[in-house]
Formats: sequence, structure tokens, C-alpha cells
Amino acid sequence: MTLFELKEKLTTLNAAIAADADWIAEKAADPSVPMEDIKTKTAHRDDLVTRRDLLQKQHDEMEDQQKKALDDQRKKSEVNTGDPDKDSTIKAKAAFYKAALMGDTEAAQKAYEGLGAIPAASADLGSGDNLLPTVMESTLITEPFDDNPLRTIEQVSQVTGLEEPKLLFGIEDEDLADITDKETAKEIEMTGGTVSYGRFKTKIVATVKDTVLHGTPTNLVTTVENALRSGLARKEKIRAFSTTPDSTHDHMSFYLKTGITPIPGDDIIDAILKALGDLADHGYGENASVVMRRSDYNAAIKILANNNAALWGAKPEDVIGYPVTFIDKAVVPVVGDFRYSRQNYDIGTIYETDKDGKKGEYYFILTAWGDHQIKLASAFRTAYIRVMLIGAVASAVTTLVAGNDLTVVDASLVFNDGGAGTDGTITYLWQKLNGDDWTDLATGTGYNTKTYTTAAGAATYRCKVTYVDDDGPSIVYTNALTVAAE
Repeated sequence: MTLFELKEKLTTLNAAIAADADWIAEKAADPSVPMEDIKTKTAHRDDLVTRRDLLQKQHDEMEDQQKKALDDQRKKSEVNTGDPDKDSTIKAKAAFYKAALMGDTEAAQKAYEGLGAIPAASADLGSGDNLLPTVMESTLITEPFDDNPLRTIEQVSQVTGLEEPKLLFGIEDEDLADITDKETAKEIEMTGGTVSYGRFKTKIVATVKDTVLHGTPTNLVTTVENALRSGLARKEKIRAFSTTPDSTHDHMSFYLKTGITPIPGDDIIDAILKALGDLADHGYGENASVVMRRSDYNAAIKILANNNAALWGAKPEDVIGYPVTFIDKAVVPVVGDFRYSRQNYDIGTIYETDKDGKKGEYYFILTAWGDHQIKLASAFRTAYIRVMLIGAVASAVTTLVAGNDLTVVDASLVFNDGGAGTDGTITYLWQKLNGDDWTDLATGTGYNTKTYTTAAGAATYRCKVTYVDDDGPSIVYTNALTVAAE
């Protein structure tokens, strides 16, 4: 019997007991009612009371059990990992996040000092009051993220002013001529034997609902840190596989880094195997890995399998012969020794907070500085089937106002073979954003050229860039540009 059913039966019994009590009180004063009837009713009432008391005891015991279970569940959901040190850290983190989001500066100061933050007014890049606690900074930035698989094959660190040698072994300048890989020797001779990591800003926002903020410590910590980790991981992938040049982050991308050799093949697997073979000749093949999109791999296997179920069940590394990492941003497979790439974050991460009262949302904003370096371009190859256009950028010639020109920057066109696409034809078609849909323009000055003169009125535009060669077309879209009315 459920607690709800017990409550219903208790209600029925209490009503019956009350009815008997009313009858006895009324009939006891009536001389015409036989005493035997009154005694019978009284016995009936007493019997109901006894039954009610038995049910009440059972009800109270069941209710206590449920309350205890709920209380235990609440305590467990708050902080109860079985590890006292971990529980203490979660509580301290929750106190810090809650104080920061609520704008309680004093409480936040106490909380982050308890988490190991550098005290205010010390040598901390001038951000003492906002410095993220070092314990949390390490947790957020240097722990591996499941949603950035690149972290499983390349190095991740948190070192200020990091410099490291390009090769994994020491070498004197006069010994460069003895390096078997002439591409590596040439690269080191041209760019130097060390890599210096810069400080490039990354800003991530974690949105916290007010119900989460005032809920359990565990949920608050999980919500904030998962959002920040996911944001950082997404930024890392976007920059490592960017096809959109911006002159600031180009060196972070395997597609924009100067010196990475493109290797063609008859199909995607053929291109990858040829790229791996080329690496082996240069000494990097022994520790090579393949990074590609799962969709590209599945499409290739569909052709190779030809209804052979055994091939579908095989692991990618068994099919290709080298470890395979799937990343959705890897529009062209990258093959190489990923020990020669590294993600480094500089110490000095800061936080800010904001809120939107109408939406009931709080914002924890993390700002981190770091760099992704491809230490040796000669340690990597890109594998492509045919020449495709994979990136393009549009910018305003003067200012973003109606009547001025928008243009596709020639130098921004990125081809998967690193070339200029001279064997094909490039066409342009500008589009305008109408609601949630992009509409092709059919009129206007330069609507089908690389430079378009914007029409009157505020609007958002982008350009559809098409490259056509003997193998067919490839299409990319530039960034969107919003122009203001004159």
C-alpha cells in the first residue's frame, strides 16, 4: 500500500469516527434512544479509533522512511562523493561561483583564497581582484576534455612565457645538414629551432539559470564548469581547423599554417595512406595519427566494404593501419606526428560576471590567454581527393553602411591543397538575410562579382563563393556582414 493510499484511508476513518462521535453526542441526551444502541455505536467508534491508530502508525513510519530517503538523496546530490577532500573542494567551488554571480565581492574573495588563488595586490598581471583560483584554473584548462579529441594526441600545458625546442631531441646548428629529413632542416634553418607561445585571448560565457544558482552545490559547479570546458574545447577545435584567415590566429590552424604539404589521392583512404607513406620517409610516420571527420570515414568505408559486414565492424586503426581520431571540424584529413603540436594556456585567467534579471540568467565569463602552435609543419600532411575551396572571408572596403562596398578578399580564399585554385573557375553570388533564410541577390551593383555595392537600408549580407574544376563544384560561404542604414 502506498503512502497516498494510507492517507486516503485515514481520511475516511477520521470522517467515520467524527460521524459516530456526533451521533453519540446527539442521541445520549434523547431518553427515547435505547442505551444498547448508544453502547453499540460507542463500541463501533472505539473500534474505528483502534483501526485508525494502527493505520496512523503505519503511515507515520512510511512517511518517515520517505523523508529520510529524500533527505539522504538531497545530501547526496549536494556533496557526497565518498571522498572528503573532493566534497570539500566542490563546496568551496560552489561558494565561489555563487558569491561571484551574486556580486558578493567579500565572500568571493574569501572563497577563491580558500581555493588557492594568488592574493590580490601580488604580481598577477594586474588582475588580482578578478583572478580565477589556481585550483579551478588548472581544473578548467589543463584537464583533458572528452569533447575535444585533439587533446588526446597532442600536448596541453599551462606555462607562462613557454618556449620549447621544435625537435624532440637536442641539435646543434652545425648538425642541421646531417638531419635525414631535409624539409625539417630547411624549416628549422628558416624559422629557428625554438617555438615561443603567445598570449591570445579567449572569452567563454557560462549561462546559469537562477534555479541552478540557488540549487545544490554539485549542480552549480557542474553547470558552470561543463559550460566553460565545452566552450574552451570548441574554441580550440575551431582555431586548430580554421579555414577562415584572420592574420592573428592563422598559425594555429593545420589548414592555414605555412609549410604543411598537401598529398592528393584517388579517394580519401588512398590520400591518407599516401600521406602516411610520405611521412614515413621523413621520420614522423612511426608516431603518426590521422585526424578526420567521421562522416568522411563512413563514406569511404561504404565504398570499400561493398556489402562486406566485416569491414564495417573493423576498428578505423585496423583499416588504415594508424590511430584515427574523429573531429567534426577536420574538413580535410590531417596526418602527422601530433607530438609536434601543442596547446598552451598562460597563467592569469580572469573571470567576470553579469546577469539578466528578466530572463533569470546569470553569466560567469571566463577569459583565458593561450596559443596553439604547430611546432613543425614538416611533421604533418593534409590528405585530399581533389582541389576544393574550403574557406573565404568578406570585408567592408570602407565602413559598414549602406551604399558602400563589400568584397571577398582574394588572399582569404583557402584551398585544401594549399594552392591558389588556378586550375578551376571561381564565381561569386551575394546573399541577403531575410528572417532566418539567406536569399540570393538577382540585382544590384556587383551582386555576382567579388565586390558588391550594398543597397539602401540596414541589412546583413554574405557571399556564396563557388569553385569549379574538372571534378565538379565546391561551395563555401563567407562571414556575414551587417551594414547600417545611411
